[in-house]
Amino acid sequence: MYSKIQGFNFFEKHMKSKNFSFNSCEAYRKDILDFFVFLNYKELENIVEEDILHYIEESKKKYSNNSINRKIISIRGYLKFFYEVGSITNLPSEKIRSLTPTKRDLEVLTFSEIERLRGVMDDSPREFRDHLILDILYDTGLLISEVLELRCADVELEDYKIITQTRGTKINKITLSEDQSSRLKLFIEEKRETLRNKNSKVFSSISRQNFRARLIKYAERANFKRNIYTHMIRNSVLKNILDSEGAHMVKDRMGYSTIQNTSLYQGRNTQKIKEKYMEIGIGEIKIEEF
Repeated sequence: MYSKIQGFNFFEKHMKSKNFSFNSCEAYRKDILDFFVFLNYKELENIVEEDILHYIEESKKKYSNNSINRKIISIRGYLKFFYEVGSITNLPSEKIRSLTPTKRDLEVLTFSEIERLRGVMDDSPREFRDHLILDILYDTGLLISEVLELRCADVELEDYKIITQTRGTKINKITLSEDQSSRLKLFIEEKRETLRNKNSKVFSSISRQNFRARLIKYAERANFKRNIYTHMIRNSVLKNILDSEGAHMVKDRMGYSTIQNTSLYQGRNTQKIKEKYMEIGIGEIKIEEF
């Protein structure tokens, strides 16, 4: 499908050269594909402003304003890139404006809900793996994409006791509990080889989408009365930090970089920081702009 999108490979190389994060690259890929499928793979030079406006209107039937705004950023970035390199002579996205952000509640999983999820998982290789991923997410606040990027060699080098989080130029060493460390070692040395592994990553036998589907299955097994999704685990960690350590710890511990008003941290105003996260739509993927 991507081969049908004019210039996509060129654009993807450009993103890598700019060191865009994994999440940003994935968001651009998904959004650009969605846009061009809607346009029936129209050529870049033939895209007009009305095409984008029509796409936005149709997207309102399926997506929140926050998700649509991310898509608008992706479309702007894609078209602007080819405009600046001279591949197209007009910029149809120039006058496109973002929608009013959707304010949403901070959806979290309670500790008892986390325990219920743990309680319905058995010791089979797949469920042992899922339990381990759940615990790492809940104890560290890492993104699911970051957990799935962990490599066996790196973990083994640290004697299974430390995992490394890399964001841009910032490297963060996270110490695992003794229980997690021993379970991670057991998984890599004994259980991992029984699963279908695509590469040397610790959890290469599962994707983000697959983990979310399995998490929903565990919630059903535990008789949850509401829908859940993976990012609720990270939201729970955020709430725990806000409640126990204060708003000033959020940026360093969680790695967010979208809030510009640093006085919110300095003042340690938990309510304001919560309101700010609601305003920007926590849970939505934030992507780099060109």
